[in-house]
Amino acid sequence: MDNPIERVFSRKKGLKLMTHIVAGYPGLERSCDIALAMAEAGADLIEIQIPFSDPLADGPTIMEANQIALENGITPCQCFQLAERLNKRINIPLLFMTYANIPFQMGFEEFVRRSRSCGLSGLIIPDLTFDERVEGYFDHAHTMGVYPINVVSPETEERRLEKILKISNGFIYVTLRVGITGEVKRIRGEGISFIKKVKEKSRLPVAAGFGISSATLVRQLEGVTDIAVVGSHIIHLYKRTGIGGIEKFIKECKYEGPFN
Repeated sequence: MDNPIERVFSRKKGLKLMTHIVAGYPGLERSCDIALAMAEAGADLIEIQIPFSDPLADGPTIMEANQIALENGITPCQCFQLAERLNKRINIPLLFMTYANIPFQMGFEEFVRRSRSCGLSGLIIPDLTFDERVEGYFDHAHTMGVYPINVVSPETEERRLEKILKISNGFIYVTLRVGITGEVKRIRGEGISFIKKVKEKSRLPVAAGFGISSATLVRQLEGVTDIAVVGSHIIHLYKRTGIGGIEKFIKECKYEGPFN
């Protein structure tokens, strides 16, 4: 079954950019506007976070956005509707990012089925590991053609890493550091070394995230990884400069010439 994620890498070479929104932040319509603007500006993939009350892998910026979205009354059903609307208007892969409690309550088969029906290409559930065969989540995802994206970090043990890589599809999501999301000033050597290690062991593209806070840091990943993931910085940009600032940032990341 063809998946749009694969088409991203077959169309052109070079570093891809995956940006992040929290559905319902700062409001449902505004989050839709942000996603549309990001696609228009040149984002290659968009990660849509279903807001959750206890987002364990996220730092204070995304945690606050989750809380605001929940206070706005955003439900998983509205997140599916948002994804469906976006899928009809933009031609890049959309992925859900959420925590295991939400698909568990809905039922994993139903969650995957609804994700597929509204046009999602992949699912990122960082607190659900590959060896937790909860209601056959991975089997359902593979059957329905939605890629379950596995997340690994520099502290992932060697034996476990090899098992994860063997059953992965789409791409591997590497956290550049151990801990939670949030902006950093530089990319640590351990993160770069771990990306290289994963690429030596897997044929799949690698996405790198957790802390990327400038176009300069994105460009530093050119030739190192396949996808740069930007989350918290998108929210910071929106707070400071609105959608225009997000568009400018993405265009700077995608610009192929030298920086001034």
